[in-house]
Amino acid sequence: MIDQFLNKVATMPPVSLAELDSVALQNRIDSKYVLNEDGLMALMPCLSDNYKVLSINGLRSFTYENNYFDTKDLLFYKDHHNGYVNRIKVRSRKYVESNLCYFEIKKKEKVNRTNKHRVSLDKIASEINNEKQDLVQSFTRKNLNDLKLILKNNFKRITFVNNDFTERVTIDFNLQFSDSSNEVNLDTIIVLEIKQSKSTQESPLVTFLRKSNTRENSFSKYIFGVISLHPEMKKNNFLPIIKNLTKIQK
Repeated sequence: MIDQFLNKVATMPPVSLAELDSVALQNRIDSKYVLNEDGLMALMPCLSDNYKVLSINGLRSFTYENNYFDTKDLLFYKDHHNGYVNRIKVRSRKYVESNLCYFEIKKKEKVNRTNKHRVSLDKIASEINNEKQDLVQSFTRKNLNDLKLILKNNFKRITFVNNDFTERVTIDFNLQFSDSSNEVNLDTIIVLEIKQSKSTQESPLVTFLRKSNTRENSFSKYIFGVISLHPEMKKNNFLPIIKNLTKIQK
């Protein structure tokens, strides 16, 4: 069914990366939804009527590779699980088709605010050297002297912009998580994220989702990757999310 969706996306009007970058959305609202393939296909009429799709050198879906780092005892995961406000997330990302790589630190500072720090790299990072260690440490008072690669995450992404250029939409699919001994594929899960300016009028996609009784969902690729690869980890506070994902996959 993903192939059917991609065939329909191929008929949509394109938008260039330069045009997409003009949609700054500095003061924005982010909404995230988790769908199955039927839910994805149901979006197509709304997308076709109201959005354009990012196209680079004829490509409309792009491969992302993430390397996530944490302490030996998974401090970042535990901070998220326990609702710690000033929590951080550390990853290195590669945009495969463009061969662009970054080292990124995301710090949750308030309920609805995340500060993101990004450094360009020649290649995706698979270990934390002293320079990166010091940089990450500067974002927290907690001791982070044992940061290491915890898991890898690959996925495909399609990016849309609305016709008024006031809203971005990303659709992630073919999610894969792996570490040194295990691999988990979430082929039936689609992650939809809508980023819109606070001053934007009602989003056609948000309106459609509301009318179809599709609710927002919290979904972190890193958190779900840890849960999938380390089932022994404490996850009581994530059980509602896990339950919903299980329901969606049926």
